[in-house]
Amino acid sequence: MRRRQTIPRQWLIVADADAVDGAARAPRGSGVLVLVDLRAQEMRRLRNVVGRRDLVVVTETRQAAVRVHNVRELRRALLRRTPVILLSPLYPTSSHPEWKPLPRMRAAALARLAARRLVALGGMNAKRYAALAPLGFIGWAGISAFRT
Repeated sequence: MRRRQTIPRQWLIVADADAVDGAARAPRGSGVLVLVDLRAQEMRRLRNVVGRRDLVVVTETRQAAVRVHNVRELRRALLRRTPVILLSPLYPTSSHPEWKPLPRMRAAALARLAARRLVALGGMNAKRYAALAPLGFIGWAGISAFRT
């Protein structure tokens, strides 16, 4: 992400090559967080969609975006001044069924601690984000939210 760019409200998480197709269904101006190394063909497909849909693409690195699950990881991300910090899981999720969701008020406390710079992740969709937005989250992300 560029230095003064605003952070998109919705994010598609690309955790496998099949998720690239979800970028075509992501709303204009959304973000795409790539967690895996994509083959050249998949990367070309993603670049084509990104150009048409005006999406922001970020790979998961300490300087660009990180996923956090507790206060220790959040503090580390804040000290490194990571621009996109995703807090997970907030709801039960099919991609990680063994992970217990964070309690709602703990998530709110972490959002407050992060000065309202967190993106909600884990079983998220637009309706669930509407319920969490007042807690201080600036957006939401999903792995399967943009699949049909």
